[in-house]
This record gives sequence, C-alpha cells and structure tokens, in this order.
Amino acid sequence: MMEASVTMIPQTWVELTDEEDIKKLTKTLDLLDEDDDVQAVYHN
Repeated sequence: MMEASVTMIPQTWVELTDEEDIKKLTKTLDLLDEDDDVQAVYHN
C-alpha cells in the first residue's frame, strides 16, 4: 500500500434549489478556497 487517506462522507444530503442560497454557498466556497490556512473543505 502506497497511500491511505480519510474521506468525509456526509450522512445527510441537502439539495439547494433557491438561486440566492446557491450563490451564497458558491461565494463561501470560493473564499475558503482562497484562504491559505484552509487545508480541505467538505460539503454536500
């Protein structure tokens, strides 16, 4: 075995249908992605 890792698997799923909520989530994910201190972001 060369590598092992832990993966977060959600137990509950949430589907966003409101366009405003989708925009907010996308903006939040982009901001987290730009932050150098953030190593991984998990979302469902």
